[in-house]
Amino acid sequence: MHYRMLLLLGSIMQLAALGIAGSTPSCYAGINGDPAFCSTCSGSCTAMTGCTCSTSLASCLPDQHTCILNSTACCLPSLSWYPDLACCVEEPYCTPACLADEACQYVNRIPVCAANTTFYQTLGLTAYNVSNVVTCRGSNMTVSVGKNLLEVLHYNPSASTLSEHNCTGATVSTLDGQRVYSLTVHISVGTCGNIMTKNATHVTYTNTINIPGNNMNGIVTAGNISLQFSCTYNITMQTVLSTVIKPVMSTENLNSGGTGGDALTTLAAYVNPSYTVPLQQSQQQELVVGSTLYFGMNTLFPDPAFVLRVDQAFATPTSDGTGSLKIQLIQGGCSTDNGPNIQVIENGVSKEVRFSITSFAFRGYDTVYIFCDARLCNTASESCSACSSTREVSEGAVQFSLGPLSFQDNLADSSGHRTGLSFTLLVGSLMSLWILLLSEIV
Repeated sequence: MHYRMLLLLGSIMQLAALGIAGSTPSCYAGINGDPAFCSTCSGSCTAMTGCTCSTSLASCLPDQHTCILNSTACCLPSLSWYPDLACCVEEPYCTPACLADEACQYVNRIPVCAANTTFYQTLGLTAYNVSNVVTCRGSNMTVSVGKNLLEVLHYNPSASTLSEHNCTGATVSTLDGQRVYSLTVHISVGTCGNIMTKNATHVTYTNTINIPGNNMNGIVTAGNISLQFSCTYNITMQTVLSTVIKPVMSTENLNSGGTGGDALTTLAAYVNPSYTVPLQQSQQQELVVGSTLYFGMNTLFPDPAFVLRVDQAFATPTSDGTGSLKIQLIQGGCSTDNGPNIQVIENGVSKEVRFSITSFAFRGYDTVYIFCDARLCNTASESCSACSSTREVSEGAVQFSLGPLSFQDNLADSSGHRTGLSFTLLVGSLMSLWILLLSEIV
């Protein structure tokens, strides 16, 4: 937590500890029999209508220990339900209890917890004391600002925005003993005005929360406050995807078998062996035949007993993964050692799967699609990293696909025409032969 917010919270707690508790209130009995007690008019209480007389439908006061709703719904406006006495009282009483920097007050004749102005006036705080708390998560970052201090200083934290002013929707919650307003933003470049900086090992996302002053009847009582915040992440196969605007990727939710936890899983393409440079959609039509393309899969499933396993991967020239023209890349969790060069770097040992292929093209087609069948594998009951001789995909596997990828043959003359037997056609011919042989074996 930010140091200044810690200091503020400590001061508030000290002031609360020094406060003198008020005397116990007494049950409200009305004035000269108005309103009547429910026992005198055969009244009853419901959550929808409160307590009313059965004859005149006028509101009535529940007798002590008689209202089964046990809440302020038992009481007339500007009265509060006091659980210890089980009756309505005149003094505002809030349930649940207010925080240390709040006081229970009637707002629109309803008891609510509001900022304790006296506390903050005693502390002598100004806008310079306003700070934020940042929570950094795997896929997003949340910035929070103290609700009560800002409202005492005539700001409107509920209307806070990020750098892009259409990024709104602040929500109120309690954080470390303080009421706060929070905004959450996804960690990706450009989202809501995110600014990204990156070095060899870390990537940092920076944004700004803008807090407007109150505008009552056209009168602005305080200037806007802008607070910058940031989150820094280690560069991994997963986090680096947020550093480009449109990476070539596919996301699915794996079957977790009812064990609970988020099994969101991503397959993406990368252009370097360290998996730190994602392939962008604008580049997927400009790949060179014979170059190496790297594929990485990562799951967020937290259970340490489970690892990620790709049972099979194959390539086709069309988006229909069920077509007959395909070349197998991974079978039974391991490389098929057929067709284009395929290297399985990691599979079935962690939350990541990594493999690479030498880029290729199908004869007569301009595109290539990559399909992967992946699942969560329980290391306690399976040999997740072992090769399997079966061609069947395990039950519960989910299919991912990437494409269309377009691998261009760079063997062309000055006029742009292909010359000789291009590498594209050569690879296409070899694959067609391999598919034919495979069909004969089967």
